[in-house]
Order: sequence, then C-alpha cells, then structure tokens
Amino acid sequence: MRKVTALTTDHKWQSFWVVSIGIFMSTLDGSILNIANPTIAQSLQVNMQQVQWVVTAYMLIITATLIFWGRLGDQIGSTRIYRNGFLMFTIGSLLCSFSPSLTLLILSRLIQGIGASMMMATGIGIVANAFPAQERGKALGLTGTVVGIGNMTGPSLGGFLVAHYNWPIIFLINVPIGLLGFALATQYLFEPAEAKTKPVLTGHDLPGTLTFALAVSLLVYSLSTAPNIQITLFLVSLGLLPLFIYMEKRAPRPMLDLELFKIKEFVYGNAMAMVVYITQTSVFFLLPFYMELMLDFPASFSGLLMTIPPVTMALTAPLAGSLSDKVGSSKILSFSLALLSCSYIVFSSLSAEISLLKLISGLALLGLGMGMFGSPNNSSILGSIPKEKAGYGGGFIATVRNLSFALGIAGSVSIFSIILAASQRHLPYTSAYIQASHTIYLIAAGIAITGFIFSWLDIKSKPLNQSADN
Repeated sequence: MRKVTALTTDHKWQSFWVVSIGIFMSTLDGSILNIANPTIAQSLQVNMQQVQWVVTAYMLIITATLIFWGRLGDQIGSTRIYRNGFLMFTIGSLLCSFSPSLTLLILSRLIQGIGASMMMATGIGIVANAFPAQERGKALGLTGTVVGIGNMTGPSLGGFLVAHYNWPIIFLINVPIGLLGFALATQYLFEPAEAKTKPVLTGHDLPGTLTFALAVSLLVYSLSTAPNIQITLFLVSLGLLPLFIYMEKRAPRPMLDLELFKIKEFVYGNAMAMVVYITQTSVFFLLPFYMELMLDFPASFSGLLMTIPPVTMALTAPLAGSLSDKVGSSKILSFSLALLSCSYIVFSSLSAEISLLKLISGLALLGLGMGMFGSPNNSSILGSIPKEKAGYGGGFIATVRNLSFALGIAGSVSIFSIILAASQRHLPYTSAYIQASHTIYLIAAGIAITGFIFSWLDIKSKPLNQSADN
C-alpha cells in the first residue's frame, strides 16, 4: 500500500471526502429504512415488533464488532479495514434487495452490518488523524453535515421510492455508491508513515468479543420478547457484563481498553451519547408509523416531514463543531440536551388530529439538538485520548451509538406495545395508540432532562477558565 510521510492539505481532504461517501451511504440507508419500515411490514405481512428486527439485528452486529474493527484498524491500518468495509456493505445491500422473507432480510442485514461496522469503526479516526488538532472540531463538524445530508436525502427519497416501486430498491441504490466508494478508497486513502511501525495483530480477543456480543444481544432481545422470559434474559445479560470485564482484565489483547475509562471526558462523553441516541430512536422509528397509521399520510409526505431534522442538523453541525474548537463543548452539549428535551415534550402532546405546526416544530427542535450535540461531543472524546488510539476511540463511539440505537428501538417498541395492549382493554384503538405514544415521548423527555441536569452540574463544577477547554 502506498505510504506518505505526512498528510498534505490535499491528502487530508481526500481522506475526508472518501470517508464522507461511506457516511453518506450508511446514513442514507438508515434514514430510507425508517420510512420504508411500515411498507416492509405490510409487504412481508409482519407486525411492528417483528419488522423492528430488520433495524435491531443490523445495530446489534455493528455493536458487537465495532471495537474489534477499531482495534484491528489501529494495528494493521484503518484504511484497509475501511476500504473492505465498503465492499462488504455493498454485498449485503445486494442480498437485502433479493430477500423474499423477513428471515432472509434480517440475515442479509447482518452481512450489511459487518461492512457498516468496518467503516464506522475506522472512518472517524481516519478523519481525526488527517487534520491537525486545531481543525479537528471543524472537520468532524463537516462530517456531521454529511450525516445531515444523508439523513436529509433518505426520508424524501425513501418516501418517493416506496410510493412508486417495490421496497427492495431502497437497498439496490447502495450498490453503485458502495462500488464507487471502494474504488476511491483504494485510490486515495493512505496510511500515515507511523503505521509502518505498528505491529501486526497476531491474535484477537475472541472470548471477550463473543461474551460481549452475547451480553448485548440478550440485553436487547430481553426488551422485545415475551414478558414471561424478559426478566430472566435481562438478568442473564447483566450477569455477563461483570464476567466480560473480568475476562478483559486478564486477556493478553483485550477488546476493551480499560485505561481509557480512567479519562473523565471519555466516560462522560459516551454516557451523554447514550442519553441522546437512546431517546432519538423513539422518534425516527415510531413517528413514521404514527404519521401513516394515525394521520393517514402517504409515505412520500411522511418522508418529506422526516427530512426536517437532518436539514437543521446539516446547518447547525458545522457551526457547533467550529464553536467547540473556540469555547469548548460543555455549554454546547447542555444546550443541545435542552433542545432535545423540548422536542420530546412537543411530541408527547401529539394527538390523532393533524397538527403540522407541532410536528414541524418538534422535528426542527430535534434536528437542532442533534446538530449541536454530535461533533462537539465526538471532538471532546477523541481529543481526550492518545492519537494512536483514534481508531479504537472512533470504534467505541460508534459502538455506544449503535448499542443505544438498538436499545432505544427495542425498548420503545416493547413499552409502546405493552401500553397499547393494556390501553385497548378500555379505550378505542386510536386513543390507545396515542396514549402509548405519549408515554414513550414523556419517557424520552425525562431521560433527556436528566442528561441536561448532569451536564449543567458538570459545567458548574468546573472553574471558569476550564469550562471553555472541555
């Protein structure tokens, strides 16, 4: 592989644009799927709880393998992992488009998820290492813009596609994008010169990886299975976590870098990320069902409305990233959590009557909160750890994000279904559905408000001259 001794201006922007293609492809796929889920459920004759596994299985395989790919990238080269991730994602997308049943679609999504994991684990680290420290926040803010563009394009494009074609086309469109990304990554992504001195990984923490995968899989599954075994699976999953940590402390090459957990900014940033990502999935997964089932909106119009958060995110992410380079991330993060809390409160007041003002305002507040959160938080986390661990740090950030997405979807759908079933005993279906929705968004608001309180207390605990640096 071609090596360079230093990344020039051209090289850093080449890295940024190639990584951006992968970010765009993965966010486009996810945002299209959110709109297509009701159509897929109807086409395959499955319910909401069953079709959520098309999303949840994808998130689980990513969660289980991200740290592995991030660490492997630090050892043998992040660009190699990232490049092959393009190819794996493309193959999985092609298989998804030919899946005739829910089972085969979920299996194909697992293959697609492995490719996405390879890209997610290494992409942020590639960008972070390509730019100097004083430009890192700006660069990560621009990746937030790409996320916004992908998410912005997905709902409207997805709504159009499922309204005029069969749902498999939403996966087929990834194929040419993935092949283009693979070709460009092969041509333009380079390993820094210091990668030459890195030892090749000769062994992997397979027991730790499998234990972690089993723990998170049982945890997510416990949230969406039959009530009589939920508690048992939940307790088993929690019991596996201390075993996992015990194994990691004794593993020669652990997948979990316990040293990073001594860094406050690393732990705090990832904890805040869980708060944000767990709650926002209640909107992106459940709201399209509400708009199409309760308000009788066509998929194309629902998709158009769901572009509001990514549009506002695309506008605010670069500003938030650049601002974090100057004033620090703490106050920006607190403000983002306040905005997210307000958005969930707005959603908790929705009814069976059409109120476009409430929908639009709630979605706009959600996009603003997301845009103000991502890049400052990522910059704070990656800036707090050694540069040679950027691949691992990026992988861990993406692990937390995807685990939070999986927990948020499984948890919100499970709670929604339980409340809906209980409410239908004494309420009509429409009223029961609205009551279940209200409960979900009030829970999300409570979690976000709790995060805001902790973030504000964190600001107050810092000296004035320190708050601008963190």
